[in-house]
Amino acid sequence: MQEDLQAKPLAPVQDYTRSDLEIGGIKPKALRREEKSSKCLVYVLAIMVILGAVLLIFGSVFLRARTPDLEIGSVTVRNLKYGNSSAPSFNFTLVTELGVENTNFGVFRFENATGSVSCGSSVVGEMKIPTGRAQARATERLNISVDVSSLWIPDTMNLSSNISSGSLDLSSHIKLSGKVNILDIMKRRRHPEMTCFMTLNLTGRTLQDLTCD
Repeated sequence: MQEDLQAKPLAPVQDYTRSDLEIGGIKPKALRREEKSSKCLVYVLAIMVILGAVLLIFGSVFLRARTPDLEIGSVTVRNLKYGNSSAPSFNFTLVTELGVENTNFGVFRFENATGSVSCGSSVVGEMKIPTGRAQARATERLNISVDVSSLWIPDTMNLSSNISSGSLDLSSHIKLSGKVNILDIMKRRRHPEMTCFMTLNLTGRTLQDLTCD
């Protein structure tokens, strides 16, 4: 009877591990999926930022339509005639090489244009520039000739002192109009122009102090 009344030991309490906690350092599948999704999102955002930077650089460097530059090569004076009598006069032909430097990554097509040569404030000659095109990252060179004459000047009496000094101060102006076409994506009109100043040595029959801007 005493044995029956003797207290029996209690059954051990079972410890149930929660499924949402790490077991032995191993993460559950749901938590691993969330981490993978976060990493994928970070990778996608990083790739988008890199692509945006690449497109920005590409657009600013390759798709930017710049105005081509004009430059003067060799200049030759031909058939020079001048006099300083009661009616001072001069006549000659200028032969020059005009360069159209295209720094764009697309072709520059320009239309025919007219340039001018001036003595003081009077235009004394006009040059004809034909249509053409400058390839991408290249320079198109044109041979231009212009007949220059004092017949264009309404009052030639002021020329007497210049001719007596043996030199004439001249200037020229050229302006082109055309379109830059980059990969048929970017098409922009550009108007390169250039003004030059020079001195004609009458006795030496050469041009001196040629500067252009």
